[in-house]
Amino acid sequence: MASHHSTKVTTLMPKKDESSTNSSKRPPPVDEDEQEANSNDTGRRSKRKRAKVEYKEMDEHLAHISDDEFYSEEDKKEKEEKDAKETSKSKEKDSVKEKESKPGKVEEDHAGEESDHSADDPSGLEGAAFQSRLPVDKMTAQEAASFPDIVQGPPQAQKVFLYIRNRILQLWLESPKQQLTLESALQDVEPPYNSDGQLVLRVHAFLERYSLINFGIYKRLKPLPAKKNCKVIVIGAGVAGLGAARQLQSFGIEVVILEARDRVGGRVQTFRRGNYVADLGAMVVTGLGGNPVTVLSKQVNMELHKIKQKCPLYEGNGCTVLKEKDEMVEREFNRLLETTSYLSHHANFNEINGKPASLGQALEAVIKLQEKHVKDKQCEHQRNIIDMQERLRKCQAQMLNQKDTVQELHKQWKEASEVKPPRDITAEFLVKSKLRDLNAAIKHFNTLAANREHCGEDGVMYLKKLDQFVR
Repeated sequence: MASHHSTKVTTLMPKKDESSTNSSKRPPPVDEDEQEANSNDTGRRSKRKRAKVEYKEMDEHLAHISDDEFYSEEDKKEKEEKDAKETSKSKEKDSVKEKESKPGKVEEDHAGEESDHSADDPSGLEGAAFQSRLPVDKMTAQEAASFPDIVQGPPQAQKVFLYIRNRILQLWLESPKQQLTLESALQDVEPPYNSDGQLVLRVHAFLERYSLINFGIYKRLKPLPAKKNCKVIVIGAGVAGLGAARQLQSFGIEVVILEARDRVGGRVQTFRRGNYVADLGAMVVTGLGGNPVTVLSKQVNMELHKIKQKCPLYEGNGCTVLKEKDEMVEREFNRLLETTSYLSHHANFNEINGKPASLGQALEAVIKLQEKHVKDKQCEHQRNIIDMQERLRKCQAQMLNQKDTVQELHKQWKEASEVKPPRDITAEFLVKSKLRDLNAAIKHFNTLAANREHCGEDGVMYLKKLDQFVR
């Protein structure tokens, strides 16, 4: 059954095998001092921050080993001389690199974005611990509980334990397609660390028990235990369920998997139609450092393609979505999430009709409230339109009345001007008074026309602004 399930997972995630690891050849051990110096030098040159590995630490007095306890006087002198040499070398390298980097700073920044994040991950024993989500230089609380004799022993015992643990992890990660047996670990752990075979056995058993080694899809060198200790039912044939079932089988447990669908894989699903293929889920591996999926990808020969940081969105017509529109939608989505979080934690909005509210239900309620707010704005928008139309109507009516007044005054002035000079004082006064009234009426008409144009321009600008808001 395990092989059947592993075959299913392999068909869901197959790709070409670019390089296979030779399990028989293992690299020589890495000196810890050289590794520490190299890692420090790499850290100084790297611009990117290394991913933090979270773990539950042991008590403070067990978590750290001071240099005074760790090294003898001769070791301290040698270490100080070595650190001084490494520091001077690194400063020279940094200065040379800084001079070389100035002309092509833009190109380096662009190359930095395109480079793989795994380039900054540590290597060697430190990289093995990092990939296994463990601290390289201290014991975890789980390890302290399983190895109390090491914790209570001298600091040198903890140093030996950490080296054996990190070395076994390194051996497994170098060849994850094949089972790492105790005999192979004893053979490849370098002296004098392999002198305590019982400790190597305990560390190997601990790492295997907590699935830090010998997990996933690999070739077993030892047969499964014939005696089944118990029977376990695994619900769900997704990646987690299949992985748990395989691991339980390797521990000598009889496993039964229950799956509601007519296929395995869970969220890992590929849609195929003709020559077209589309992944419907679990197609992105987020972060390779400390991720067990990295080991699985090597075991099933899955080729990983780096995703660029730029991720454009396309509309139905094939055109890309405008950046401003995308950012506006993203801001609105984040605002909805913040509002939902506030309602849940501060307004105690956690139930709907007496039942616990899910995130989707809470978001739906917030969206409805947002729609009500938009409807209120739309009503206000319509009222403002009606108000502007009423103002324009009144202004237009006043202009029509004033136009009639101007025409009447022009007619009266024309009739008064028909009296040929010399005119008496009464006729002359009548002509000039009608002319003055006509000029005043025309001036008032022009004022009304200017008010109408101003009101119309403000209205158009206001309506455009409101239209953008309410859409």
